[in-house]
Amino acid sequence: MLITQVLFAQTETKLSQKLELRGYLKDLQSLTFNRSFDSLVTGNLIHNRLNLKWNPSQKIRGAAEFRTRLFWGEEVKYIPEFSSGIRNPNEWINASVIWFETESMLMQTYVDRFWLEYQSNAFEIRLGRQRINWGIGTIWNPNDIFNTYNFLDFDYEERPGRDAVKAKYHLTEMSSLEIAASAADQSNKAVVAAKYNFNKYSYDFQFSAGVYQEILTLGTGWSGSIGQAGFKGEIQYYAAHRDTTAQLNLTMESDYVFEKGWYLNLGFLLNSKGIDEPIENISLFNFQLSPQNLMPTKWNGVFTTAKQFTPLFSGQVSLIYAPGTHLLLVLPSLQYNLATNLDVDFTWQSFYAKQSENFQGVIHRGFLRMKWSF
Repeated sequence: MLITQVLFAQTETKLSQKLELRGYLKDLQSLTFNRSFDSLVTGNLIHNRLNLKWNPSQKIRGAAEFRTRLFWGEEVKYIPEFSSGIRNPNEWINASVIWFETESMLMQTYVDRFWLEYQSNAFEIRLGRQRINWGIGTIWNPNDIFNTYNFLDFDYEERPGRDAVKAKYHLTEMSSLEIAASAADQSNKAVVAAKYNFNKYSYDFQFSAGVYQEILTLGTGWSGSIGQAGFKGEIQYYAAHRDTTAQLNLTMESDYVFEKGWYLNLGFLLNSKGIDEPIENISLFNFQLSPQNLMPTKWNGVFTTAKQFTPLFSGQVSLIYAPGTHLLLVLPSLQYNLATNLDVDFTWQSFYAKQSENFQGVIHRGFLRMKWSF
């Protein structure tokens, strides 16, 4: 509908220089079940995204990006308050429309990005709904205090944004100062911070300081290499506030690409406030991730390997293990390019945990997705 209603009294050449429209259409089928197969929940999703870029001049840019999703099936029916769960908790203004909602079906359109940017020499400023990406790591990003990425939400490639203003000044070709402030639906959930980054000894370093939801926070991160292997990490500290104690999030990782194309990544995460002992009810694990809760467990290790077997076919598997709770996540996926702009992939998510003195599978999820890009 949006495509057919847009008309411009300009030549096609001028239009292509100022406006750029891209997007995709996806179909995602899912199945969730427990170890005894006595609880099977199906999910269905048709997902359309439109990305509109506006470039009226060399100094001014803008973007408007929309997600329209149609959910139906048992997933909608049996998950309590399903419509509330798909809303971005970072937004200040509710920029979504639910076209209809029944017991087992829901259709929503959501404004995912809406920003305007001005650039002049070394200075740039962006206002509106945007992604402020301060993270360095592959899976966990303690420095990303504005909009945390949930690695389990693989269907959200663009990652969540934030209603904010961001200003950046390039001090030199290898250093810059960035200041950002975001609003929220409640004043005590706002985030304000500054980040300074530079390059030294062939490493990229960054230091940040700010206030996260009324809590003073300091962070640092780095990215470089040791020999032929990449080495990067992030540290984020939250000061004690009112009735809460101080918290530290720390992640480090190293990756390497072998001669035959195999990719290997090893890393770990410390969440000083995470759970560090087995629990009987896995539902107590909070996977609604946030800057302070990158994983519900205290100590976490990750192993990832990936390979592009042919130009059209690739695969990946990640293993995440928390030794204190004996929680194990097994996350394999396969991707295949069926035709130009048409891809299909299969993703699996298995959760294992120690239950009643036994280590066993608790929840399993399978996803089959087709994606057409234009």
